[in-house]
Amino acid sequence: MSDRFMNTTEIDYYGETDNYIHLKFGDCRKAYNFTKEFKKAHPDFVKKYKRYWDREDGDFDDFKSPFQVVAYAFKKNIPVHFYYNYTDEPAKGYEDIIDYLVRENTFVPEK
Repeated sequence: MSDRFMNTTEIDYYGETDNYIHLKFGDCRKAYNFTKEFKKAHPDFVKKYKRYWDREDGDFDDFKSPFQVVAYAFKKNIPVHFYYNYTDEPAKGYEDIIDYLVRENTFVPEK
């Protein structure tokens, strides 16, 4: 587990002092906050995420799914926290988030 997921009780997942992305209904578009310092340190991530948030069509490397947002954040060690808005719980790490996204984005028709 990444160190950035330790001491998550100190993160304000609804305020403006921490960097977070809310996960809900299998997406990364419920709520988010990036501080001024975060925006300055990670301009590429912020630009791509805002295009994703606004559902803008972008370049081939822009985010097109929540899986891409999460993978990029972890691969590039972007210090953003993920939070399950529906259950009001912080995410426990990459595998936890991917498992959630797979469950929420998989459709199994009823027989």
